[in-house]
Amino acid sequence: MKGNIKIFPNINTMKLSIQYKVFTAMLCATLAVAGCMVFVIQWSFDRQFLEYVDIQEQQGIKQQAQLLEAYYEKYQGWQTLIDNPVVVLEMYALTLPEGGRRDWLLDNAKQRALLDWVMNPPKGDGETRPPRLPILRTLLLDNEQKLLFGQKRGDQFPPLTPIMSREKQVGSFGLYSPQTISETNQVLFVKKQKLIILMVGIAAFFISIGISLPLSFHLTKPIRRISRAAKKLISGDYATRVGKNGKDELGRLSQDIDTLAATLEENETQRIQLVSDIAHELRTPLTSLRGEIEALQDGIRKPGQRTYDNLHQGVMRLSRLVEDLYDLSRSDQGILSIFPEDLDFYSLVEHEIDSIRYEAERAGVGLIFNATQHPSVVYGDKQRLQQLVSNLLTNSVHYTDEEGEVKVTIQSSASSIQLDIQDTEPGVPDEALPQLFNRLYRVDQSRNRDLGGSGLGLSICIQIVKAHNGTITAKHSPVGGLWMQVTLPHAQELL
Repeated sequence: MKGNIKIFPNINTMKLSIQYKVFTAMLCATLAVAGCMVFVIQWSFDRQFLEYVDIQEQQGIKQQAQLLEAYYEKYQGWQTLIDNPVVVLEMYALTLPEGGRRDWLLDNAKQRALLDWVMNPPKGDGETRPPRLPILRTLLLDNEQKLLFGQKRGDQFPPLTPIMSREKQVGSFGLYSPQTISETNQVLFVKKQKLIILMVGIAAFFISIGISLPLSFHLTKPIRRISRAAKKLISGDYATRVGKNGKDELGRLSQDIDTLAATLEENETQRIQLVSDIAHELRTPLTSLRGEIEALQDGIRKPGQRTYDNLHQGVMRLSRLVEDLYDLSRSDQGILSIFPEDLDFYSLVEHEIDSIRYEAERAGVGLIFNATQHPSVVYGDKQRLQQLVSNLLTNSVHYTDEEGEVKVTIQSSASSIQLDIQDTEPGVPDEALPQLFNRLYRVDQSRNRDLGGSGLGLSICIQIVKAHNGTITAKHSPVGGLWMQVTLPHAQELL
């Protein structure tokens, strides 16, 4: 042979799909049920048919018993029957319906070979012997239970019909029940019935295939849709969706995959947007630094305090951006450094307000601070909480119009402390409120970076609040601007 050609695939490497597994399972289950039904029908038919044959033969026995009673009355004894047992064959033939068998028995009853065969039937299955007859299982007894005709089988007599003469029993006539179907017409009938049952079984097999194959295809259709969707997700097509697949387990799985796809799509969009925004955020200070340095290199600008301040400001802006990104990445990894201690939240907020008051005055924004006298002790990281309050205050001051106002309120309840920062116009559109805590998000994307900051402040705020088991929400302020609300648990609530 040339080459090594494999005609058949390796069975060990073949993998059946779920569709064909379902099809095989359904087909096997159907065939098992059909096989059991065929077996039960066959067993029941054989049993019932033997009972039917026995009943028919017993009716013939009654007719033959009447003939024997008439024979006894005529000859006043059994001696002539003993001398000529052919009489029993003739009586049996008279009980049969008119036809070929009856005529054949009457014509051949006096043959010695037939009589010998009846009295001493061969045990083999000769091909030329006459058909098996109920006469072979009959017994004729006298009134003393002596055998006059037939052969006794075993120790038991068959059910006997008494033969009466002048109200006196003069003998008994009986027939052993058939153990198997032996007569030719009965055997042919049984074979036809078995053939019909076999044909029904074969039809059931093909009907099972005709039903199981399309049904298995239909049942596995949602699985194929889920598989195709999963492959698209693996290739990066996060816009794909499985769609509705019903309300069963596969339907719920489809919904979960759609939710996963939506989450991946949103994360991918955020990732692309984040990379773009970070590049944009880095471009502004880098462009400024590059301009300053090239101006110094070309001699356009002389080194001086203003130049140094500009360079330092650009470097610090880059440093703040890198630090903010680093804090967010550590928060995503669940390792945001927190060193908690008991803190007076009122004093912490008051200190941050004093730190930004000068900047607010320069921007023409008023700062109002109101607080209750209740205890305001929280269990948290001082540096992180200062960063939280500073970011919120800085945003409010920067985004409030001149001659506006920022109102800071602290309220303490039995279980928590609430910080409210409300500013005046401009406000935030409704569609922007849910996105304020997204990274690098700005309501006005064209806003000057020097005013708007890096766009990471509120993202850091929400991570700090979550690390302290608190909540932060953004909503419209009653005075026209933005209302930031922070809720932190009391120190004793965390113990």
